[in-house]
Parts: sequence; C-alpha cells; structure tokens
Amino acid sequence: MQHSITPHGKVEESKSTQVKTLVGSILGYAADGLDMLLLSFVLVFIIKEFGLSPAEAGNLTLVTTIGTLIGSYLFGFLADMYGRIKIFTLTILLYSVGTALIYFASDYSHLAILRFIVGLGVGGEFGIGMAVVTETWSKKKRAKATSGVALGWQLGVLGASVLAALVVPVMGWRTVFLFGLLPALLAAYVRFGLKEPEIWKSKNAYKKHLLEKEKQGTLTEEERTALKSMTGFPLGKLFANKKLTIATIGLTIMSFIQNFGYYGIFSWMPTVLSEKYGYSLAKASGWMLISTVGMLIGIMVFGILADKIGRKKTFAIYYVGGTIACILYFFVFTDQNVLLWGSAMLGFFVNGMMGGFGAVLAENYPSEARSTAENFIFGTGRGLAGFGPAIIGMLSVGGNIMGAMSLVFLVYPIGLLVMLTMVPETKDVELD
Repeated sequence: MQHSITPHGKVEESKSTQVKTLVGSILGYAADGLDMLLLSFVLVFIIKEFGLSPAEAGNLTLVTTIGTLIGSYLFGFLADMYGRIKIFTLTILLYSVGTALIYFASDYSHLAILRFIVGLGVGGEFGIGMAVVTETWSKKKRAKATSGVALGWQLGVLGASVLAALVVPVMGWRTVFLFGLLPALLAAYVRFGLKEPEIWKSKNAYKKHLLEKEKQGTLTEEERTALKSMTGFPLGKLFANKKLTIATIGLTIMSFIQNFGYYGIFSWMPTVLSEKYGYSLAKASGWMLISTVGMLIGIMVFGILADKIGRKKTFAIYYVGGTIACILYFFVFTDQNVLLWGSAMLGFFVNGMMGGFGAVLAENYPSEARSTAENFIFGTGRGLAGFGPAIIGMLSVGGNIMGAMSLVFLVYPIGLLVMLTMVPETKDVELD
C-alpha cells in the first residue's frame, strides 16, 4: 500500500509495536494517577506548613481539576493535528516537571500554579494514550488493550499511597514530589521508543497528498469530499451529523455517570465508615485496598467481555450490576465485615466500566478526531463529575451522608437508558 496516495487499508502493526505502545500508555496513565493523587496523601502537611484555610486547601484540588479539563481539550486537538507521540511526550513532561517543582514551592500561589500545570498534563495524556493503543491493536483485542491502559490509573493511586507512607516520615512531604520526575524518563521512552500509529500516518499522508493536488487544481469531486472531511477543527467532527451528535452526547453522559459514581462513592465512603460504623484508620485503609482490587478485576473483566459479546451488552451488565451493588451496599448490608468485603463488588461494577471507554470512544470517530474525542468526551464527563462529592455533601442534610450517597444508584439506570438509545454497537469496527 502506498501511504501517500490512499486513505484506507488495513495495517497490521507488529506484536513488538503493540506491546511497546500498551506498556507506554499504561505507565503514562499510572504516572497520571501517581502525580494527581500525591497531593491528597500529603495535603494535611501542606495545610500545616502554609497555614491554609479549608477553602484554600480545597482550591488546590479545584485548580488541578480546571487544569485537567483545559488540558484534555487542548492536547486532544493538538495530537490529532500534529501527531500522537510528540504531544503525548509533552503532556508527560508537563505533569512530571510540574509535580517535581512543588518541592521548591515557597507560597500558596506557587502551589496553585504548579497544580494547574500538573492538571494540564494529566488531562491531555489520557485520550492520547488511548488513541495510540486503539490505533495499534487489532479490533479483536482492542477493548482488552484499552482496559489494560485503564488499570494504570489504579496502580498509580496505589503507588502514591505507598510512596507517601514510605517517604514522608523519613524525608518530609516535599521530597515525595521529587519522585514526580520519574515519569520524565517515561517521556523519553515514549518519544524515542514509540512511533506514530500507521493508521494516523496513512491518513495524514493522504491529507497532505490531497492538499498538494488542491494547489495544482487537479482534485476529483470524490477527493474534494474526502479532503473536506479530513480538514477543519477536530472538535467539529464529533458533531458532523445527527448520528454522531447523538452518540457524542450519549457518550459524554455515560462518562459523567461513570466518574460521578467513582468520585462520589470513593471520596465519601472512608468518612462514612469511620463515623457511622466506627472503622479505625487501618480498617478504612483496608476498605480502600479491597475496593481497589475489585476495580482492577472489574476493569479487566470488562475488556474481556466487551471483545467477546460486544460493547453494549457489557455496559448493560455493568449498569445493572452497579445498580444492584449500590442497593445492596447502601440499603441491605449492615455488618462491618460484609461492608468491608462487599466493597470489592462495589469497586468491580462502579469503576469496572472504566475499561470500556477507550475502545468505544475510538470506534465512533475518525483518525483526524480520535484524540479529540477521547479527551473531550471523557474529560468533560470527568470534569463535571468532579462536583459529585460536593453535591453529595450538600444533599447530606442533617449529617445523613449515607442517605445522600445511596442516591448514587439512581444514575446507573439512566446510563443504561442513554447507552441503549443513543450509542451504537461498535464491536469489530475497523478504524479509519
């Protein structure tokens, strides 16, 4: 196939390329989770040293979230226009250097600026890594591969908790952030060890070929239509027609629901278990560990099922399972041990569906808008869901946090209805 003159063609990437790409994207997303969550584990020390009010401490998380949202939009566009790998590398360097520089922060404004920079990089990385993997792996294993990438975040969160526990008592809270430089080594691996997916290179080469023909005035009508579809701002491709517009809205709602459930439940549950059931710090930590193991298993199982029985059937299983899991957990379970081990079931369904978004987002959009779609849709859902913990807090009238959290189960039937009516099945779709 001559990549310079054809827009299509099935390109088989080598096994080595697939593995390298998957490893790079998993590590990238793990570094996301590590750098993003380090603040949570040492915030108490930062509050003490800088004399921060609760509002100021909360704003550090808020500016990070704003940075994440802006980064998800900005770098998704850039990756579609200028190439996945170079922009992927830039996002990793941003959050690596931004995290490490917190070691030298001298006041609150420095902290806020650096956390905004960290958010920019973290927001951009997710969709680009997913786009690279989906364009490299075959349709038969695409969901399993993107589920593998989704595991990275959970591993990064675990890494942040371990790092904080080991480093802070010995070297202080600032030193923890110096470890944020480690992903910079990953950036070098990505830049020099990975290459642009053949799908993107082929499409980009064909676009350049058509642009050259346009200058010469030799475009056919078919080529003129093809060129029009490949040029213009990538975000517009998400709303190119009625079908795509409906799918984009539906996928954004699904993304919001997945993240709302995750942030809402896992931000408040340790507090609930401590205040209502008298959990010690050690037991609350055990709850987090068991629920995280449930998430990891749920993500892996989602990928396997999605490649076997299809995306929609698998999402349906998880939406129904999430509804039942929440009802059991918030209305039926009362025994402490049952609540402890039942958290694995909660994690399995509530965050397990995270394993499906990388594949289903890639399969609905063309190469010239794939990173944009991954980042815009998931980033919007994640950004809006960041208000989940605050909403639950406002609903917990009279201190009834458990009652407010029990309402979370209502969002999963909505997700099921949206998925069934607005999002097409994309199993075995060939990417273009």
